[in-house]
Amino acid sequence: MEYKKIKNLHSSDVRIEHSIGANWVMDYYHFHNVYEVYLALTEGGEFWIGNQQYVLAPNDLLLLSTSDFHRSIIHDKKKYERYILYFDPFYISSMNTNKTNLLNCFARRKPANSHRIALKSEEAGKLVSLFQELSTLLSEKCYAADVKVKIQLAQILIYIDEVMHQQDPKLEQNEISHASYPIIKPVMNYIDANYPHEITTDEAADMFGINRHQMNALFRDITGLSFHQYLVRFRVIKAKEMLECGNVTTTQACFESGFNDYSHFIRTFKAMVGVPPGKYARNFAGSKIFTSM
Repeated sequence: MEYKKIKNLHSSDVRIEHSIGANWVMDYYHFHNVYEVYLALTEGGEFWIGNQQYVLAPNDLLLLSTSDFHRSIIHDKKKYERYILYFDPFYISSMNTNKTNLLNCFARRKPANSHRIALKSEEAGKLVSLFQELSTLLSEKCYAADVKVKIQLAQILIYIDEVMHQQDPKLEQNEISHASYPIIKPVMNYIDANYPHEITTDEAADMFGINRHQMNALFRDITGLSFHQYLVRFRVIKAKEMLECGNVTTTQACFESGFNDYSHFIRTFKAMVGVPPGKYARNFAGSKIFTSM
């Protein structure tokens, strides 16, 4: 099987994008080896993260980690405005202490199973100012510019955590705009609950009263992937999460994530993540990414 890859490999430690309109189409689900902070300034965008759908409103903020399987859809290709901040978690985790984890805002969202924070207009304005200052620093070549960039990124993450801390936790209410969503979400939930076990397209389709061709068509409609392609990528993400925690071997990660062939697991993981699972686990060993989370 040929694995689709995102063209941008996110090789820099930190990068920020500001754009109005879009001349591209993200036609399939994917994941990154970087963290992502996504700020929508206007309506006209839609985001899918796992089995969650977010119809974006102005000043909506999305936080995505390396394990978030996602796809964005831009409906207003002329006026839709957003900022996207990408950064390597290892790059900023060196600033973590026993009392402060700069990635805490990414962990804070998990209990509510929500990636979206609805910012007030003044909060969004403050974040835009922080983004603009970071963009300016990234273009500078003067002495200590690299240090200033890391400090600015830390300030952005601290501000996001402060905003989240002030908001009352609420369960996300998704706005249903896609006809396939009510049909596919239960199937995605089924994958989430049963990925360690053997799952076939035919079995899943039969369980939900759909034939395999309809199942694949519905999955491609939402995710850009077939049922099997989605399942394989989902298992790789689960293996990544296990290896990041550092309490399993690559063999355990292979079988506990649902792969039944170790060689296939190694090849698939490397093709999608960019490095073999053993090296991926070693990269996380001894890091400060999970300090105080």
